[in-house]
Amino acid sequence: VYVLDPRIEMVIYRRSIVCNWEKLFDNLEPSQFPDFRILVGSFEVKREVEKKLDEYEIIADENRKSLVNDICNLVRIFSKITQEEFVDVRLDRIEDDSCWKFHRDAVETRLLTTYYGPTTEWVNPLYSEQALKEQKKYEGPIEHLQMNDVAIFRGSRCNNSHGVVHRSPPISGKGYVRSLLCLNIPSSASSKE
Repeated sequence: VYVLDPRIEMVIYRRSIVCNWEKLFDNLEPSQFPDFRILVGSFEVKREVEKKLDEYEIIADENRKSLVNDICNLVRIFSKITQEEFVDVRLDRIEDDSCWKFHRDAVETRLLTTYYGPTTEWVNPLYSEQALKEQKKYEGPIEHLQMNDVAIFRGSRCNNSHGVVHRSPPISGKGYVRSLLCLNIPSSASSKE
């Protein structure tokens, strides 16, 4: 329904998660937080994510298993929505103010979910232009995804869409580390190892 309806720019799936991924990340040093990008089909995502987590020496326990299963499920969902065989999967470790500016992503469709740390911020379309113009001076309403929310939204390259204005929360100097999953349609920036 989401992809077929050009009036819908973002869908947020609020979910209750039994597994506590916070425990998984609490036991890691920031340098151990997985940080990788792979281009995979849903048939190979589990194997490839497992390999990446092994590189970071993430202990194979129930929390890791649950994280891998969640990434696999989200890749399948995203692949079905976008009707793409391959998905560009990024699991980002964020320790600074990367993407702190309000912006529209130059993509057709993107999926985001935060596994650890402060979550993505976005503004209602009524305030989009104001937030883009004022940036750090913007004092209007800001919405926050909740932990484990899954947001699927249109970017500026989608037909009939301006794209959702959002940003990573400013965290520099606050001691926060984020783990953010980002799924995209394959592009020239995608990497296949």
